[in-house]
Amino acid sequence: MANGAWDIVVDDEIRTNSEGKRAIMTKRWIVGVSMTACFLLTCSYTLAGTPTQQGNPFCSDAGCTQSKALLKQTCDYIVANKATVPTIYVGGYYMRTLVDGYEILGDHRYLDTALAYSDYLLTKQMSNGFWPTGYGAVYLADTGSALGLFISLYKHAGPERQKKFLDAILHYANSIEKNGMINPNGAFGTGWGHVEGDTMTKPIPDQYTLSSALTGGEIFTWLYHITGKNEYRETAYKALKWVLSTMREDGNIPYILAWEKADWDKRGDPKNDYELWVDMTYGTAGYVGEGILAFDLHCDQPEWRAWIEKAVQPNIEFLLKTQLPDGTWSKLAQTSWDRTRSPGVIDYLVWYYGHVNHDPRVAKAVQRFDAFILDGEKAKSFGLLNRGAEGGVKASAFNTATSLTGRALADILSPDVDTKW
Repeated sequence: MANGAWDIVVDDEIRTNSEGKRAIMTKRWIVGVSMTACFLLTCSYTLAGTPTQQGNPFCSDAGCTQSKALLKQTCDYIVANKATVPTIYVGGYYMRTLVDGYEILGDHRYLDTALAYSDYLLTKQMSNGFWPTGYGAVYLADTGSALGLFISLYKHAGPERQKKFLDAILHYANSIEKNGMINPNGAFGTGWGHVEGDTMTKPIPDQYTLSSALTGGEIFTWLYHITGKNEYRETAYKALKWVLSTMREDGNIPYILAWEKADWDKRGDPKNDYELWVDMTYGTAGYVGEGILAFDLHCDQPEWRAWIEKAVQPNIEFLLKTQLPDGTWSKLAQTSWDRTRSPGVIDYLVWYYGHVNHDPRVAKAVQRFDAFILDGEKAKSFGLLNRGAEGGVKASAFNTATSLTGRALADILSPDVDTKW
């Protein structure tokens, strides 16, 4: 107030309407006066708490022009080079980026490509209800990622495809239960180590963090959303409750998978602890966040929403404190599992900012990542749109980095675009 300057105080309040949807009501007070000029930066919100383009808090460039151009470049790249991807989780994220791109940019080629891939994905479902991952196994985590495409496409699919999507996911869910792949504590099992034709061998019932989040948290929440059957919502709740019960005091969520020597029951062994707490840290947070935000937005249960929004706070703090100076996460190698999957953290943070807490540190963290991927050389080193290595581990890693970064970029431009069921 000194020297007559205007100060703007913004107080954002989250309210719940009669349908259980939340609106962010923004109250502003002018607490000072300027003798020369007043500039009011408006940040408008829709009912779902999503910033409009005018007040987007996540883009690092003015007006989001460069970010939008990069999304277009990414979508065009996918249409031209990745329209058919046999590894279903990568294909699913590529196509989900295209659905988001269609909704943001309006290019019908993106939607057509995603619909064509969904038809391919339907043909890949085995008679037993499961999907081969594309590399000789059946993983419920990878399947959850892939089936996210059916969910994002559902509103665009038309009645015939919608029925096929729902029937396929119901068959999958029923088969999970029939095969005993849900543990008594709510955690989902891993899958099968080998598949040939419709024959699966080497069952892996071990509790798995990612299958619990992606199939348990996301797919079963969607089944509740579509069918209204409470048992699906209960299953999702119990799966995510188990995941969050494993969080360390510092907010780190472990990657639990005994099959890959990350055994929850062998904590204290140095090699095992490295797998639990270090090697998969940020990819795990991104995938878990995907399940969490789907559940929070669509479980229609205020008490459970309040629980999960409070429970994730230590993990959000952990992510904010450990973001690298360049705006990325994970100090591991360029092509590591963890680093190439870390962009999922962005969707998680965007949800948290829009629906839980307008913490400016969260928006700034997203901006830093956006600035990183807008730098061409840095983005290439991260694996984005990099066609320089089309074989082996590097190609696989860069496919993952691009597919997940595209989805994150879409959420930066249009928050919740990937989760508007």
